[in-house]
Amino acid sequence: MLKFYCYNFTEERSTPQIIDDIKMMCEKTKRLEREEDIMLFVFVPTLSLEAVCAAIPDRKLVKISSQSFSVKPVTNELSPAKLKSIGADMAITGLADRRCFMGETDEATRDNLEVILNMGFKSMLCVGETREAAENGTAAKVITRQIKTGYSKIPYEAHYRIGTIYRPLWDFDQSYTADESYTLDMFKTIKQAVKEALPGFPIEMPLFYGGMLTAEKLAEYFDKELIDGVFWDSKAISADEFAEIINKLA
Repeated sequence: MLKFYCYNFTEERSTPQIIDDIKMMCEKTKRLEREEDIMLFVFVPTLSLEAVCAAIPDRKLVKISSQSFSVKPVTNELSPAKLKSIGADMAITGLADRRCFMGETDEATRDNLEVILNMGFKSMLCVGETREAAENGTAAKVITRQIKTGYSKIPYEAHYRIGTIYRPLWDFDQSYTADESYTLDMFKTIKQAVKEALPGFPIEMPLFYGGMLTAEKLAEYFDKELIDGVFWDSKAISADEFAEIINKLA
């Protein structure tokens, strides 16, 4: 089973720190290029992205992603053409801060995803429910809508360059705690919604979970093929700790 490890650098990390952290993670896990089927994705803030791409030319193990982009001219946002020119491998779509704080609609996320995939990039669609949706029983409906709208324009030939990240919006500030049965039900909801949104796709789309798990629980989820990867950020776990977990699971 191919395992995906996604590490999101938040803005308190400087560009030199991000570069050092990526090199360290690659150094500590490079043996796994031959011994294990793993892929390491790092998500880098816009202001650091060009320097990071230039500093990390070897992408056999690691792929470098933009945390955001814009198909329209927007201050402090990179266009897909700029991402290509600086050598980024991918760009994420539908991050929670864009949905909740910038008012990005499901339709806008869909259109961005279509553009970035048609340019040959890898991408991931982020989905997640609010605490209110979790408490009032509408979470499954919200997630299903995000997926079916977000994937409604996916080019067939991009099936191997896309995945789904699930991270509940209330997980960011730890304002709400859901039990495991809730989380597992959401995994089922997501996988069913993806199948319905993309009938006839030749492979099952990978699912990445953004909620924090112990190494033991993560191993269990991998073994049971409940998820294909994790998405954690630098506020929750250090790059060194992240590399240790990768090695521990290997």
